[in-house]
Amino acid sequence: MKQHNQIGKYTKKESVLLAKKGKTFVTNNNKTYQFDYEKIGKKYHFIILYLDKRWFISESDFNRHSMDDILNLIESANEIA
Repeated sequence: MKQHNQIGKYTKKESVLLAKKGKTFVTNNNKTYQFDYEKIGKKYHFIILYLDKRWFISESDFNRHSMDDILNLIESANEIA
C-alpha cells in the first residue's frame, strides 16, 4: 500500500475499498458503472453494477484490464445471453 503521511502509517486496502463502495464512476468512453466488493475468505471479489446486473470480477482481472475493456466484455456477454 502507498504511504499517506510522513509518520509512516499506511492506508489499508479495506478503507480504500469502503470509500469506493456504492459510488458511481464514469470511464473514458462515458460509460457509467457502480462499484461494490465482497471479501470471501482472504480474497476480494469486485462487483460491477452495469446494465442493471451485478457482474463479479476477480481482483487480478480488475487490476489487469482497463475498465472500458471490462465493460465492453460485459456488453458482449449481455448480448449473447
